[in-house]
Amino acid sequence: MADNLTQPATGYRYSLDPFLLADFVTSCVPPSKVSRAVDLGTGNGILVALLAKSYPATPFVGIDIRKSGLSHARGNAPHALFINADIRAAGALFPPGAFGLAVSNPPYRKAGDGRTNPDIDKAVARHEVALTLDELISSAYCLLRDGGVFCVVHLAERSAELMHFLHQRDFAPRTVRYAQSREGDDAFLVLVEAVKGGRNRVAVKPPLVVYASDGAYTAAMTAIYGKFDAL
Repeated sequence: MADNLTQPATGYRYSLDPFLLADFVTSCVPPSKVSRAVDLGTGNGILVALLAKSYPATPFVGIDIRKSGLSHARGNAPHALFINADIRAAGALFPPGAFGLAVSNPPYRKAGDGRTNPDIDKAVARHEVALTLDELISSAYCLLRDGGVFCVVHLAERSAELMHFLHQRDFAPRTVRYAQSREGDDAFLVLVEAVKGGRNRVAVKPPLVVYASDGAYTAAMTAIYGKFDAL
């Protein structure tokens, strides 16, 4: 299935992150619990396309402030609804609590943290020039019903900040998993499942290691790509 995904020849291009997040979401949230789902910052619709395989009966909506990727998104996930809009104003597009699941692979870097790419699509995708982490979580809170689930992938180094904003918006992290490039390395990504208004304990899963010592994908990473026909 992943062989059929398309993206622009220039501008922002996806990597392994949406595959990690899609696998994480499907391991945390059973299809019976997802009545309607929204992807915040959908880009080329890759995450929606991957998740649609596991949630075939779930209506998906993808929202992005950038127009450039949405034509690809509509081809990658033709049964989903894609909207060109500012995520910060998404509450005006849907009634509060319209979704049971929100997912996001947001920009990782704060505005001003390192060089901002002159390509506007890459800049918006990588730096918080159009959406901060706090604004993302606030929008997810508005769109989710009580007990709804928010799943996000972010930089491991911003874990404390991510947890702080989730707590501020009355999200309770339920599942956390870190990803490492190689065994023994510091984690580079964190995956979090959080429940709106939840009062649950946190399950910290064993870390996902992407590469073996020989540079090949680990069995775990190979299984993720295989799950989405991306080998």
